[in-house]
Amino acid sequence: MTTRQPRAFSDLPIPPGEVLAEEIEARQMTQRELAARLGRPTQAINEIIKAKKAITPDTAIGLEKALGIYAQFWVNLESDYRMTLARNRERDTLAASVEWLNHYPIRDMMKRGWIQAGRDRLSKLEALLSFLGVASAEPRAYQQAVGFRMTEAAQNRISPGALAVWLRKGELDALEASTRKYDERVFKRALDRIRQMTELPPSAFIPAMSRLCADAGVVFCMVQELPKSGANGATRWLSGRKALIQMSNRNKWADVFWFTFFHEACHVLKHRTHRRIVIDGIGEDPEMVEIEAEANRFARDFLIPPGAWRDFCDADDFAAGSITAFARSARIAPFIVVGRLQREEKIGYNRLAHLKVRYEWVADSGK
Repeated sequence: MTTRQPRAFSDLPIPPGEVLAEEIEARQMTQRELAARLGRPTQAINEIIKAKKAITPDTAIGLEKALGIYAQFWVNLESDYRMTLARNRERDTLAASVEWLNHYPIRDMMKRGWIQAGRDRLSKLEALLSFLGVASAEPRAYQQAVGFRMTEAAQNRISPGALAVWLRKGELDALEASTRKYDERVFKRALDRIRQMTELPPSAFIPAMSRLCADAGVVFCMVQELPKSGANGATRWLSGRKALIQMSNRNKWADVFWFTFFHEACHVLKHRTHRRIVIDGIGEDPEMVEIEAEANRFARDFLIPPGAWRDFCDADDFAAGSITAFARSARIAPFIVVGRLQREEKIGYNRLAHLKVRYEWVADSGK
């Protein structure tokens, strides 16, 4: 994706009429004479000079003939003047909205280089709006733009502004990522290969996961969590050809990471038309209970096939050696087995800590 360098505009609006008045004075021409040359009423020229009337393209062409100054000059002068007036009105409006900055992690965004802004609050507000790609700094503006909702309980627990920023960063990263057209069969094959990577370090499996997903038309994107952003992961379709799985590593536990990834993968495979975006970790949404349950079952059974898990549990031997042997036979990391045993309350969370693994964030682009 390419971006255009923004034009620089002065904060001081220069009415085109001032320039026109200088030009006709330099030619010792009266407003009446210019009006006659243009075939326009003298009042119309007077209103342009007093900034009561705009220079239209037709008038600009007439001025080109009468004064020998290209029509495009007058059109550009009028456009810049009107744009400066609009930008000044917008700045006045923004000045009344700076309190919304308190709803966003501006310091973290600047520290990570996500935005660049001066020290004044208005500059920070403008940088925030540009980052979010919305005209209003109210957090629900981005919510409405991308199509997600939050329960009242979730809003009391997390920051909608921080969540909006986290989601937008994933969106921006994904828009820059190159992928093939989404292919469900290729994605399913990719998931089989990714499942075999649970014992690899993040420095090895994250690039490999990204390539495999991209080949299937899915962007896999890691975005560092923000204070009170709340989400473990999110899934959305950026277009009919391209899906996004965004994750945060908020919980740090490796078994949670892998469960979350395959949970999100289920949303890509099975819940494409339900909603534009599905966010996991911010609280239960009554409308999403069954979909979330299906995604949980998918992740659980994809990591450990149900029959193998049932036989393992029936043996009732959860010693470290038995868990390691079972994990080896299932071709997954032992910490995934331990994590599931703990979640299903077959062992306590204080058991087998030496088999658990944590992923730590070491850079903004990976772990």
